[in-house]
Amino acid sequence: MLRIPRLAVQGYNPDTLLLCSSLTILPTNPEQVNAADPTTAPVPDFRGHCVVRITLLILHMVALIAAGSLTPAGYYFRLGEYTGGLVVFGCFILWCLLFAAKTRRGIALFCGLALGQAGFVTLVGLHLQTEDRAGKSIGEEVAAKRLEWASQLNLSRMDPLFEMTSGKRNLNITELRELKIRARDGEAQVDLVGSDVIRSRADMERRLSAVSAGAAQDFRLGVESNKQLYEQEMRLVKELFTECENLVAFLIDRQGQYSQTPQGLRFNRAEDVQLFNGKIDAIALLQKQLASLQHQLPSD
Repeated sequence: MLRIPRLAVQGYNPDTLLLCSSLTILPTNPEQVNAADPTTAPVPDFRGHCVVRITLLILHMVALIAAGSLTPAGYYFRLGEYTGGLVVFGCFILWCLLFAAKTRRGIALFCGLALGQAGFVTLVGLHLQTEDRAGKSIGEEVAAKRLEWASQLNLSRMDPLFEMTSGKRNLNITELRELKIRARDGEAQVDLVGSDVIRSRADMERRLSAVSAGAAQDFRLGVESNKQLYEQEMRLVKELFTECENLVAFLIDRQGQYSQTPQGLRFNRAEDVQLFNGKIDAIALLQKQLASLQHQLPSD
């Protein structure tokens, strides 16, 4: 019988053999363990997709509201006239683009266009603010000018004349001559004020046109709509000063032919009474017409 040498089996261990046999079934390439199946489709994140787009939509609306809030009160119709089409149709297109975008490039395009839209509304609002400030400044200047013109055409300078004719004030020939000079100065002031009105309004329109052609046009239309009323006012004021001058001249000319009583003047001749009453009635009629006309004029 053939014997196997003892040294040949001396290091034999059954457990070692089993371990080696088990290792032989593992893959020899470690990359094969973690390799993904290329045919498997990625799972889309619908929740994150909606959250991002809804957030951008809200931010877009907030930006438009903030831009529109720069518009001063009373100019919202103008803002809608300038930007209404861009905002309405622009928002529809931008929101469709926002929810249809699948890539970062599409989202970036939406953000850029949305910022441009809000920026345009902001610029229009700032322009309307400038126009509003210019309009208020012109309005304050017009009001100041009206007060200045009214003081220059102040008919109360002739009040002493009516106090004399009504018997409330002592009649004095020297004072009558002074009142005659006042009446002539009043007539001259009417012409000066008329020239100043034309010059001032032209200057105001020029300054408004530098800010906004629309505001200048509105100012011009407002002036034209009231032009006849203002011209009629000037004409009535000038006629009042003229009638007052005529009355003063009549009283100076009839010196010594009338006397003053607490009820008024008493003339010696009947024809002088008719002439005096005619002049008083003419002045009263002009005063009534002027008061009625001034109620029709717009308050500046």
